[in-house]
Amino acid sequence: MRCRMSAYQETKVHGTHDFPFAVYRGLVPEWLSDFPLHWHEEMEIIYVEKGCVNISVRNSEYLVRDGEFVLIHPQTIHSIRQHEEDRGFYHNILFRFSMLESGIDDLCRKKYLEPIYQRQLLMPEYIEQSHPLSAKIAPTIRLLLTYQKDRQFGDEMMIKAKLTELLYHILAYCEVADKDRAYEDIVFDKLKLSLNYVEENYAENITAESMAAVSNYSVSHFSKLFKQMTGMSLTQYLKNYRLEIAANRLRNEPTKVSEIALSCGFSNLSYFSRAFYQKYHMTPSEYRITPEL
Repeated sequence: MRCRMSAYQETKVHGTHDFPFAVYRGLVPEWLSDFPLHWHEEMEIIYVEKGCVNISVRNSEYLVRDGEFVLIHPQTIHSIRQHEEDRGFYHNILFRFSMLESGIDDLCRKKYLEPIYQRQLLMPEYIEQSHPLSAKIAPTIRLLLTYQKDRQFGDEMMIKAKLTELLYHILAYCEVADKDRAYEDIVFDKLKLSLNYVEENYAENITAESMAAVSNYSVSHFSKLFKQMTGMSLTQYLKNYRLEIAANRLRNEPTKVSEIALSCGFSNLSYFSRAFYQKYHMTPSEYRITPEL
């Protein structure tokens, strides 16, 4: 699943505007070594079918293995990356709560969907095979994965029914958010401002001072919070983001590699080439001509 990032807000349309449901698959490291920090309006379910991958959700990181799931709230920062030298084959299910609503005064929206969306009700994130929820949702998730392509007449009704069934089981294991978690939400909202700043200025010389100023934090405090909340340093995030932009442009533009590197904030072409190879396991020129999976 390769798609354009906007800071860390994903701008790809998942499904269609009138039926926002989509299924994807990923293979680490063959298709990508990592899918960097991002968020989107959809709830996401990640199912690891074979192998293992590291999945971070806000400031938690999980090593997710065969047959395990991760449940991700809408608008929640998360990422996927390779675990050491291991391979991992996984699936993503994304959907918007709006497709399950029946109207303005919908009771289920007010009582269940909105509290989950606003993180007032917190879903369990990491579902191991031993988790009691696993056996209840695994058959439904595997069925939903079959609707990736070539839907038959009536399938949309089945998808809506199964998503509702899925949330019904998940609700039994939700917890009410406490004050500490509410504070985390405030911090993440401030981090969004800085990451949006990266989106608007990635081609320029971005410093820790300029990123911290956007969130109204001192450099030391902001750097500590950023690392704590995202699991990576400011430098790592900025490099990953610039590489994502460069990779997207390599796929879609005939512009010279050197010009793309410079316009993405890499002043040293050799450093860009090394960093690109480390992330994508191929040179920029090879990436440009490799068919997209």
